[in-house]
Amino acid sequence: MAKIDPSRLLAVATWLLLAIGLDVVVTALASGGQCACGIRQSTNQSVVPGEQIEPGEWPWQVGIYWWRGSKLNPPDRVCEGALLDPDGWVLTAASCLRDANGVLLRLTGMVGHVGLVALQQRTEGSKLFQVENVTFNDELDLALVLLKVEDDWEGVPICLSAEPEPWDTLYGKPTYLLQQSHRHKLGGFEIVKLELEQDVICHGSTMAVKAKAIADNHIKLKTRGINYHQSARGTPLYMPRPEGWTLLGISTKVQSSVPGTLCQPGDYESFLNVNLPTVHEWIFSEFHAETDDSVETSTE
Repeated sequence: MAKIDPSRLLAVATWLLLAIGLDVVVTALASGGQCACGIRQSTNQSVVPGEQIEPGEWPWQVGIYWWRGSKLNPPDRVCEGALLDPDGWVLTAASCLRDANGVLLRLTGMVGHVGLVALQQRTEGSKLFQVENVTFNDELDLALVLLKVEDDWEGVPICLSAEPEPWDTLYGKPTYLLQQSHRHKLGGFEIVKLELEQDVICHGSTMAVKAKAIADNHIKLKTRGINYHQSARGTPLYMPRPEGWTLLGISTKVQSSVPGTLCQPGDYESFLNVNLPTVHEWIFSEFHAETDDSVETSTE
C-alpha cells in the first residue's frame, strides 16, 4: 500500500472543511498533523484581570503599527486585531487603518506584531511581520490584514465558532479583552474581564433604561465602573471555550442602536458580532480569493 503524506492529507481535509462551509479556523501543527486553535502557549494558564500579560499568554493578539516617518519614534497609529489563521490573516477594524479622509494608511511603514506583550517590545513568542495587503469591508467596518509570514513560522490563531452562538446559554459568563495598561510597565497590556449579560444599563441624567446586550449584530458589554479605556480600534473580544479560546467580537465604529440620549460615555462598549453568517462568508471568501490569487491588494 502506498504511504500517504500526512501533510498533503491534512491540506485536502482542510480545503474540504472550508468548501462545505464549516467556518472553523484550523491550524496544522507540525507534530502529527493535529488541528488546534485558541490554545495559550504559556506555563501561566491563569487569567487575572488587571495583571500585565506575560510572553506566550495570548499568541493570537496582534498589534498593527503604522509609522509616518522614522521607526525610532513612537508609531503614529496602533490598531489591534486577532490572528485568524497561521498564514497571517488578521481581523481588525477598517476605520483604524484609514486616515481622516478615509484613505488607507500607506502599507510602507505598517507592520503586524503577533503575540505582543508590550508595544514595540519583542519578547519570546512574539514576532513582527510586514503587511502585505489589506482588504476592507466598510459596511461592517472590518479589515483583513495579510502579513508576510515566514514559511517556518508556527502561529497560533484564535478559534471562530463553527455555528451561531447559543447566546441564551452564555449569559452571565465572562468575556475578556486586552488593553494597554496605564498602571504597569509603559506600553504593556493587561487583561480586562467583562460579563456577558442579557441587558446593559444606559444611564441618563435623571433615569436609567435597559438595552438588549445582543442586538443589531452587536454585543454590548457593561463598562460603567470598570477600569476599561474605551477604544474602537479593532480590539478583539474573547471567550474561553472547551475547544479553545474563541473570538466573539471586534470593537468598531459601527455602533448598534441604543436608547438614544440616555446612553453616556462609559456605560458600555460595543463589539461587532463576528459570528454572523455575513461576517464568516466574507472572511472565508477572502481566504479563497487569496488561494486563487484574485484578492484585491491595497496600494500605497
